[in-house]
Amino acid sequence: MDNALCIALYGKNNQYSCLELPATYYQLQDAMDKLQMAPGEKSDLELLHPGAFPLLHDHLGSDCDLYQLNTLLTRLEGLSDVEKAAFEGLVQMEAAKDHSPIPLSILLDLAYSTDCCHVVDAVTDHQLGKFYAENGFIPEVEDAPDSIFDYLDFAQLGRKARQEEGGVFVSHGYVIQHEDLKQVHDSLDVVPKPPSYAIRVLVARDFIQQEPRVTLELPATQSQLSRVLEELGESASWDQVVFWAEDSAIPDLLENLECNDIQDLNQLAETIKCLERYGQLTKLKAVILATDCHEVVAAARIAENLDDYLLQPDQRSPKEVALQKLHTILDEQTLSMLQEHVNLNAYGRDILNHANAVLTPYGLVAREDGEPLLCPTSDPKLGGMQMQ
Repeated sequence: MDNALCIALYGKNNQYSCLELPATYYQLQDAMDKLQMAPGEKSDLELLHPGAFPLLHDHLGSDCDLYQLNTLLTRLEGLSDVEKAAFEGLVQMEAAKDHSPIPLSILLDLAYSTDCCHVVDAVTDHQLGKFYAENGFIPEVEDAPDSIFDYLDFAQLGRKARQEEGGVFVSHGYVIQHEDLKQVHDSLDVVPKPPSYAIRVLVARDFIQQEPRVTLELPATQSQLSRVLEELGESASWDQVVFWAEDSAIPDLLENLECNDIQDLNQLAETIKCLERYGQLTKLKAVILATDCHEVVAAARIAENLDDYLLQPDQRSPKEVALQKLHTILDEQTLSMLQEHVNLNAYGRDILNHANAVLTPYGLVAREDGEPLLCPTSDPKLGGMQMQ
């Protein structure tokens, strides 16, 4: 998304993951899974694209807290155009106090203090002076006859008012702070909680005219499924409507997932929540990615037979695979000497081929029986649902 702030996250053993903010709980969790880090754990980050808020670029360093930053972007995404102008003005005012970057905690306070400002539709001193004069905000011309307005120096009036009240021009207006800023950063719970759903979809009559649309969280009861059809209007049925994923516990499924039955998707969502409770969600994501699975029925079969697969999170590259293998047959001293004379990457690739294993961002995936990793077969029929 052009408006999304894009970052790269760096974790243990030079692992990294790219992420667009604001992100949902599952998107954040997926990034941390790839970094082998727990929710809330500190990771270094790099700003790749500032998105809709380039003014943040100079204030975000590699030591920024991911969860505070995501909370800030979530807040900014929900602001109106006037509120965004107010935030831009507050950032300018704060930056003028000190040449150093504004801490993320203060940026959060500014984002929650947009109602402490007035925003005027003016971007030059002339426009500001004219606006103030016409609306009676400049005492020396408040009672002047209308004819005198042709002779006023609006630019001078606007500049004088701006300097006296400490306001600033922003890209879409003039901002003046009229109340003290709110202090909220210490009270915010920035680490999101797991949602009750496994897959959140949007349902509409068709892809061309996507209004009205209804949000549906899966797994759902049969009454909840029926209620969605009622909201779409008379005679709606699951055979006639379309639905696509807005968020999912398995982000890779969002790219291309075929489904011809809402019941199949609902069943998969229920299985996902069960595996999530038992700490098996990362393994499920890894196996689905390793088998190149893009079908709901096939994904459900993988979930139901997850014990048939092996996940080794510490092995993310051929070199790590080779070192892990050598650790089991050599002592540390011999291994240390041998590393200088062995092509570990080539050796690791040979091990992977022999074991029918696949490397994923979550770790090495293989079948427990050593057989090739194949996606479970199914007989999908085009239609029903596509996740975008």
